[in-house]
Amino acid sequence: MYARVTTIQISPYRLDGAIAILREQVAPAIQQQHGFKGYLMLVDRGTGKSINITLWEEESDRQVTGPNSTYYRDAIGKVVPFLTDSPVVEDLEMVIQV
Repeated sequence: MYARVTTIQISPYRLDGAIAILREQVAPAIQQQHGFKGYLMLVDRGTGKSINITLWEEESDRQVTGPNSTYYRDAIGKVVPFLTDSPVVEDLEMVIQV
């Protein structure tokens, strides 16, 4: 399985709004992507830091949905108004799952 980790910095004062957009608009779009296996959003409410992890069946599934894809640009575009810094994206391979 493969993962994309996107770290975003959200204004702490706008965190609930960003979470709502991600839950109501972005998450359903992620679920429709080929090879999608899961999504996690972790937040620090004090700082607004958010770590978003998407899980993909195959590396090719993850690559097709990467930062250059229409899907990814649309998803990030929905939360840009809430961000205080540029997203950091890392593509990783999952080697242990318990």
